[in-house]
Amino acid sequence: MISIIIVSLNTKNDFLNTINSVISQNEKIELIVIDGKSIDGTLNEIKNYNKFFDKIVIENDDGIYSAMNKGISLATQKWIYFLNSGDVFYNNQTLKNITQILNKNENFDVIVGNSIVKKKNHLSKSPRKKLNNNTVNSCFSHQSTFTKTELLKKYSFNTKYKFASDFDFFLKLFNSKKKFLYIDEFISINKSEGISDINRLEVYSEFKKIIFLQNKNLFNMIKINLLIFFNLVKKVVKFVLPNYIVDKLVFYFDKKIK
Repeated sequence: MISIIIVSLNTKNDFLNTINSVISQNEKIELIVIDGKSIDGTLNEIKNYNKFFDKIVIENDDGIYSAMNKGISLATQKWIYFLNSGDVFYNNQTLKNITQILNKNENFDVIVGNSIVKKKNHLSKSPRKKLNNNTVNSCFSHQSTFTKTELLKKYSFNTKYKFASDFDFFLKLFNSKKKFLYIDEFISINKSEGISDINRLEVYSEFKKIIFLQNKNLFNMIKINLLIFFNLVKKVVKFVLPNYIVDKLVFYFDKKIK
């Protein structure tokens, strides 16, 4: 029914948290691990947990989306779900609940739930919106989505994008009239400070390239340029103001623009 793909690189402790979260679900799934030749002890843990994995790939790759594509090529179940190393399921009933939803909604192509972001000891609901013709940046995290395997195999992730290829992929599906179902169900708790969080200007630069190719109009180009401007302001003023004040200001303006 579900192929779960976990990508790791030198994230031993986070990797263990993610694996134990998957195991605690007690659901029959296909579990695929793609590791980029970790040197921090992650490979020993992969060996220790070997009996839980259906497929393992340990080799160098060209980034996270290259690794995710390797997992896609190995998946054999109807749906694919990605967990980043360090992310966990919302609770130990998540997969059971989602499986029931998937069985009742097989005519949809992408199921989108909710996710929570964990920053240190603080938890907050990740913003989520529906894709539309004026979308200029990510509306949801890939850790909150279950996608038909056939579509991921057909389109895969464009590896020319280092930070926003999942946005490119989902926007491509939207523009191809694929069916999205948005559900009010929490799916994952995601660790903050990932590569996309750290490289915000680069992320928005890729958003702009994607919008230019897929969702280009004057209104959208103004929106994405404003978002780039506010993220540039954040980068400049964070040296003057405390981070929590900067985060609140950018969140406020970002919300207004969206």
